[in-house]
Amino acid sequence: MSATSFAGIGGTLDLQDITVAGYDSESGFEGDVYVETLDANGKATGIYSWVDVPKDEEDPDSVAFYGWYDGEELVENLTVTPGMGLWTHSDSAAYSLQSAGKVLSSSAAVSLTANGFALVGNPMPVAHDLQDLTVGGYDTESGFEGDVYVETLGPTGKATGIYSWVDVPKDDEDPDSVAFYGWYDGEELVENLTIAAGEALWCHSDSATYTLVFPSAL
Repeated sequence: MSATSFAGIGGTLDLQDITVAGYDSESGFEGDVYVETLDANGKATGIYSWVDVPKDEEDPDSVAFYGWYDGEELVENLTVTPGMGLWTHSDSAAYSLQSAGKVLSSSAAVSLTANGFALVGNPMPVAHDLQDLTVGGYDTESGFEGDVYVETLGPTGKATGIYSWVDVPKDDEDPDSVAFYGWYDGEELVENLTIAAGEALWCHSDSATYTLVFPSAL
């Protein structure tokens, strides 16, 4: 699962602004890299393959043909917002997705769905610890009573970890009470789980009012 680690000048990127790196572009691309956009149930809403066919210098009518292809033509006007995740497939670890733009100077609050899943990615060009990510969209003084969790997935789509957001404020009437908030694995708060630049998480929320907030890289 991948996401762009930069934002466009206007805050968004077009899918065609994301390229595949890790091969000799002069020779063209002969690998297999594609991305999928998913709905809240995990079903693909679009599948786009990377193509790069260089110009044939011996054919005066030949033109270079590269970008994301939907099986019939290059994809037009598919907006990728900061924090939007993509389910990616590659036949080689040599390839990578490369985005360019501006570094977000403030935190990024990525909207979640109501009673569904979303691929949400780290839109910053630096790694963050999972505990640096917070859930927004509720009154923190009252604590969190909703249901938001994130999953890390392996290459086959199976969960490698499931972490729930908890926020229990301090009880001012209990001198021994302390605030307890963060990502919880069912036994304790998660420690030292790195979310790399551009890494996406499979997120579930029971309300569209909640957001997953990534701190600024600056």
